[in-house]
Amino acid sequence: MRLSDILRQSLNNLFRRKLRTILTMLGVVIGTAAIVVTLSLGAGAEKAQMETLEATTNLKLIEVYPYYAYGMSADSGRRVTKINDSVIADIRRMAGVNAVTPLVSVMLGAQFIISTGEYENSTSLLAVIPEDFSRIQALKSGRYFSGRTDQMEFIMSEIALLDFVDPKKDYQWIDYYSLLMNGEPLPLPPINWYNSRYGLTVRWEDYTNYLQNNYEPEVYEMDFRARLTGIIEADINDWRFSYYAIVSLNWLKKFYRENRDWCKEMGFELNGYDTVYVLADTVDDVEGVIKELNDYGLQYSSPLETVAVMRRQIATMQSFLGFIGAISMLVAALSIANTMMMSIYERTREIGVMKVLGCKLGNIRLLFLTEAAYIGLFGGGAGLLVSCALSFALNNVQWMQDMVASIMSSSELFDTAAGSTSIISPQLAWGTWAFVVAVSVLSGLYPAYRAMRLSSLAAIRNAE
Repeated sequence: MRLSDILRQSLNNLFRRKLRTILTMLGVVIGTAAIVVTLSLGAGAEKAQMETLEATTNLKLIEVYPYYAYGMSADSGRRVTKINDSVIADIRRMAGVNAVTPLVSVMLGAQFIISTGEYENSTSLLAVIPEDFSRIQALKSGRYFSGRTDQMEFIMSEIALLDFVDPKKDYQWIDYYSLLMNGEPLPLPPINWYNSRYGLTVRWEDYTNYLQNNYEPEVYEMDFRARLTGIIEADINDWRFSYYAIVSLNWLKKFYRENRDWCKEMGFELNGYDTVYVLADTVDDVEGVIKELNDYGLQYSSPLETVAVMRRQIATMQSFLGFIGAISMLVAALSIANTMMMSIYERTREIGVMKVLGCKLGNIRLLFLTEAAYIGLFGGGAGLLVSCALSFALNNVQWMQDMVASIMSSSELFDTAAGSTSIISPQLAWGTWAFVVAVSVLSGLYPAYRAMRLSSLAAIRNAE
């Protein structure tokens, strides 16, 4: 028999018993839809969580610490316990690294007061390498530092700008969190931010002669010129730089050199970095950068660790959901095998005649396997159409979204407000269809084997 004859005869034989074939295909449709829809729910959960993470976290950013600090432990034999400029240069040369900057928080027993006109802001200083930091944190307006060290150039977030207050007036607390949540603008002070003259006052108190001075400490001040060059937009999802005056590391080094003894006396030494930000070129480069940091002997922390945990949770959930769908497919497979066995019993005489006429056993086997494949092909195709319809409903019908959210209420992975509830990718659709056809063919193996084993004469005689 030619292949075209087998394909045509298989299709004709399949629909001799239309009702039975349709009912068998219905089982395949249900099994296919169960697999696709359940797995699409997992894909929707992953996409929603990834969108949430990408909106709130820079997945390319890695925090690096000396080995003694917190973070993921280095597995290599090397242990770097101090990060200096030489280590920064080595990190910068690693493959896939886009930017590297230390974050130096100036912790002193002193006040840093930035003033302009009648307004003052008691703040904290955070020193960075501006060329690299600019790739990590974008500005809403203005520019980064020019590189001058004769004055303190700084940038601030809109939240930090709210702390410019007139000390002669009563302080009014502003609920900026609620304003940001509602999308309302922040009521910034009426300051011409880029054209005003600023000054930095470093103020500290000496309690050495506290008792001799009628319980009044001696107050000392150092004054510096300052200039605001840029403003960071307030971001409700990222508070890391919301409360600092961010300055150039070169300016801080100059300040430290000129006031080394005083800084040491106040408990601040600039002889290493406790925290370094490393920005990878792409998210795909993060894993390689982490491996190099680990081999170098540094500790690190990356948002991708959260992503990895999330993906493991989703994989576990999808395995469970896929198992439920597979049970439906198993029932459909048994139905296919039963249909094919019934077909053999009904066509015993036909099979015997085919053998007597010289039909090859391989052709008989292929004939029945093709019939089984047709069931999977048509049933799987119809199942995909049903799956797409259900997926559309899950993504657009509110009561169905509420139902899924209620069923999955114990899992934080499902958030219908964060994105699509169900996502059917081309890979999922084609992969499931191929799987269904393969299962159908496997279900037809034993019936095809039974058809091959039938005795020609016995088949004709018993069928008379």
